[in-house]
Amino acid sequence: MKLLKLLLLAYGPFTGKAMDFSTGPANLHVIYGPNEAGKSSALRAMMDLRFGIPVRSSDDFLHATGDLRIGGIFAMANGEPIGFVRRKGKGATLARLNVLTEQPDQSLVVELGHERGLTGGLERAEFEAMFGLTHARLREGGKVLLRGEGDLGSALFEASAGTSGIATLLAALENDAKKFYSPRAQNAVINEARRRLDEQRQAWREAQTKPAEWQSLNRAHDAAATALMEVTTTLERLRRRENELIELRTVEPLLRAHDAAVALLASFAEVPDLPEQAREERLAASQELDHAERSLREAEVEGERCAHALGALILEPLVLEHAAAIERFVSGVAAAARHRIEVQQQNAVIAALEADLGLAIARLAPGHDMREVLLAVPSAADRLLLDDHLMQGSRLRDRLDHVRQRATALDQALASDHRESWLPIDPGSRQQIMTAVRHAQSLGDVARRQKELDQQRRELELLLERTLADVGLATDQALRRAQPLLDAQIAHTRQKLIDLDEQLRKLRNEQELVGRDLDGQRLRLRQLAAEGEVVTAETLRQARAKRDESWTAIRKAYIDQTQRSDQLALGFDTGRPMPETFEVALSEADRQADLLRADAKRAAGLEECTGRIEQMEARRADIERQMSRLSADRGTMLAAWAQRLKEAGLPDLDPEPLREWQGRRAEALQIAERVAGLRAAGDRLQEEATNALGGIRSALIKLGQPVAEPEKADVALLSSLIDQAVAYESKAVEAEAAHHAKEEAAKVQRVERQELDRSMAEMEAELRRHQAALQQWYARLFLASDTIPDAIKVRLDELDGVARKATALGDAKQRRAQVQAILDDVAAQSKDVAALLDAPAPHMVEDFADRLRGRVAAARIAEQERATLLRDQRKAEEKRRGAASDGAAQHAILARLCAAAGVTRVEDLPQREESALRKREASATLTHVRQQIAAASSHSIEELRQRLAGRDAATIETQREQCRSELTIREKEQAAARGAEEQTRLALNAIDSSDRAARAREAMESAAARYRSAIRPWARLKLACALLQEALNRFRERAQAPMITKASGYFALITGGEYERLISDDTGGQPRLCALRQGGTPVAVEEMSEGTADQLFLALRLAALDIRREAHPQMPLVLDDALMTSDDRRVAHIFRALARFAEKGQVLIFTHHRHLLDIGRTALGDQAFVSHHL
Repeated sequence: MKLLKLLLLAYGPFTGKAMDFSTGPANLHVIYGPNEAGKSSALRAMMDLRFGIPVRSSDDFLHATGDLRIGGIFAMANGEPIGFVRRKGKGATLARLNVLTEQPDQSLVVELGHERGLTGGLERAEFEAMFGLTHARLREGGKVLLRGEGDLGSALFEASAGTSGIATLLAALENDAKKFYSPRAQNAVINEARRRLDEQRQAWREAQTKPAEWQSLNRAHDAAATALMEVTTTLERLRRRENELIELRTVEPLLRAHDAAVALLASFAEVPDLPEQAREERLAASQELDHAERSLREAEVEGERCAHALGALILEPLVLEHAAAIERFVSGVAAAARHRIEVQQQNAVIAALEADLGLAIARLAPGHDMREVLLAVPSAADRLLLDDHLMQGSRLRDRLDHVRQRATALDQALASDHRESWLPIDPGSRQQIMTAVRHAQSLGDVARRQKELDQQRRELELLLERTLADVGLATDQALRRAQPLLDAQIAHTRQKLIDLDEQLRKLRNEQELVGRDLDGQRLRLRQLAAEGEVVTAETLRQARAKRDESWTAIRKAYIDQTQRSDQLALGFDTGRPMPETFEVALSEADRQADLLRADAKRAAGLEECTGRIEQMEARRADIERQMSRLSADRGTMLAAWAQRLKEAGLPDLDPEPLREWQGRRAEALQIAERVAGLRAAGDRLQEEATNALGGIRSALIKLGQPVAEPEKADVALLSSLIDQAVAYESKAVEAEAAHHAKEEAAKVQRVERQELDRSMAEMEAELRRHQAALQQWYARLFLASDTIPDAIKVRLDELDGVARKATALGDAKQRRAQVQAILDDVAAQSKDVAALLDAPAPHMVEDFADRLRGRVAAARIAEQERATLLRDQRKAEEKRRGAASDGAAQHAILARLCAAAGVTRVEDLPQREESALRKREASATLTHVRQQIAAASSHSIEELRQRLAGRDAATIETQREQCRSELTIREKEQAAARGAEEQTRLALNAIDSSDRAARAREAMESAAARYRSAIRPWARLKLACALLQEALNRFRERAQAPMITKASGYFALITGGEYERLISDDTGGQPRLCALRQGGTPVAVEEMSEGTADQLFLALRLAALDIRREAHPQMPLVLDDALMTSDDRRVAHIFRALARFAEKGQVLIFTHHRHLLDIGRTALGDQAFVSHHL
């Protein structure tokens, strides 16, 4: 979960301290605090809030152990805030917090998913390693990169998992394993034990040798062993012979059943082989044919209906074409009625006002028109001036004589003074140039900013090219043309494929299980058959039936004498007399009955085994049909998936790789948008610089200053123009100050003359002004020059009344003209609309508008009906064509079935299908018999016939009894020979009783014990080493491309473009991580400085977290003084890299160094990160 607010309620040195990380627009936060300010406590508080406060906490020095409390407000995956509070104690220490009051709320329950959201499903150490990066861990990561000499798998794995020393761990495992065993080592544990074991075994063998006695016993043992081997060989030969006789006795009745099945199948030789689904296919084709014919008839009826309705429609294309103009005209006519009444009202008002004005003007100024009288009306300011003129005129005349005398004397005294002329600078021009200068200065160092924007744009363009290459596209336009599928669609297709594969897997497992069971049943059948003749209830019934049939024949011939004895041979053995045949049948029936009673269990087992074999074979055939159907469905689904991808412009990938490809496409689109943004920013900066350059240049030219002509888009001249404008302003200020100083000195010398001259001039001017103004007012108000002031005031009131009436008259005329223009426009519109419709000009506009409104509505309804009928007509035609096509297809299917069955009419198909079914059944019976024969014997049918030639069941049974008797004798001989061999062997083993052999034997056991005890730890070490190496290889194969791509962008940004990107060097066999400098020079990791290696590890960590962001999207990245090994320039670049990483996640940087805040503001600005102070 993303941390929005940390509440240090009672923890460490803090009491009621809150740190709000939700303020500001950025996700990058820098937390500054001097030494002893509690930075380390705040870091521990973040971890303790998520995982719990340890029992032995070092942060209870201010607050009691039971009073420790930490609170926090987090953002859930859906953006909803949620609060938690953690106390120190046992059991459930996490409780919910009300986000509004920031107080614990017992009504809110902590769910299991909440704790998982806090911890991300990780342990505390795993969480700190993955999402925390201290200075020590950063230095250790850089050192590990240097020690690993750039091994790619180790570097990527360590950066992704937050661990360190993978290469060292691999080497340690290998060294520990070599301590136990090494092919070329001498002192390894297993090597030493093996050598010791061989030496003691040789000594033990030598200690057991005695010359004469051992030689005698050895010869006796060899003779006994030879005799045992000969008897055993004879027994094996006899058992093979017995098995062959059992096999022949078993297959003899099966061969008879085989011949009967072949004869039955030959009777159906003229019947063609039809597939099992021929009948279902015929029925389906007939049904589909009926449906197609019915659909064809319905489509023809629908087509005729649509054609008839289209012919009856009345269409007005001109009305529809000009419907918009007609509707505007109709709406204007509705408003014209009100305007016509208003014209008449305005005419009456105008007539009354004109009459009143004529009478008033005749009384005030006979012989003058209304315009002249209205021009004589004074304004309010004129009236104030007129009153002042009348009052001040008399007062000024009295004072003027005295002032003129004094002024004449002063004019003579000061006539020789000369005043230096000076032309001041236009304040507007000065303001213009300073405004332009301040605007240009606000742009900062334009050249540097332009260079940085270009560099960032080039970096992103290179990254975009690499990203486009990763997704297999040439341009970002091709990227945008691709239409990505929804995750739900991909997941649905993937799930369906998984379901099909799971069904196939289950069927394969069941098929394998059924196969094993079938083999077991067949083996059991052969075992039951190998034990001797198998008598079942069916074979007993057949034997008794033959016995009864023989007795009936004998009774008819010899007792009842209803049949001649020569006719008895029909159906019986002609080589024997009838009584002897009856005796054989009687003996056989009795024998089978005795065998069935004696071995009923084996007979029942045989019946059961045969039934199970039939069931399993049927189930296996059904499984094969299901697997074929599922395989076809999977192929169809994959074809549809490929077609969907082709239509969407996507690569032909499986669902899961396609999801990853779409993720990379989204990243490429983001990069493309950032490139476009940088281009726009560069264009805006160029435009602002050009405007600022033009503003300063025009202001300087306006002030008459020489300015050089700028080249196209030359922003380098801006700095020199700013300096020139600032210098000019400084000079202007100095000149103005000098002029004012001279003027003040002259004023002191001429102060008396200036005061007198000014007073006289003012009085003369004021008097003349008053007199001239009064003379003008007398003439203007149509009064004589000697008129008293009260008459002037009355005349002014009369003129005001005339002016009010004139204003009302003008307003009335203007309103009438406006309304009349609207009416004229409506009339013109009616003529235009009539001309568009090829109709005569209307006499009544309102009636014409009403008729047009109805025509438009009717035309639109007819057009809608026409579109509906055309659509129905197209659908009917499509239905007709589809039905005709379906009918032809079904006719073709039926014709194909007739051809396959060899008939000419469809009606003959059922009979032929019945014959084909009986043929299949006969074929199945033959196949079943052959399978039984194959299960009972590994020989072919012809070989079995040859081996059965001249033998019947009785002969085989007699030979089997003889073989059993001989087996019994040989088994006794084998027991005696085995006893003799065992006695001689024990005597030979007991001959050696010296202690040298015992000591050698004991040493052998000791060496073997050391050997066995060393094998297990050596195997564990080798297995751990192999598993770790395999994990590294798999991780490198899976994460190499995306992780190196992202890490390249971060590393280039961190180093300020000194390193363009990261590459994988495979020249040495083992992939190694290298960096490319500007210009393409590769640099191995071990050749980098320690600080650069630390920064490379930081870039790899950011890339790894960026890739794994989906698994933990809301977890913050916490850095604790991780920038100490970088200079200020690299720190600024690292801030930019962290700002990019913070675009999709939260980054918290804890530091003791205040100057990092200034570096961050210079590099990013105030809006790109938020600073906090402890």
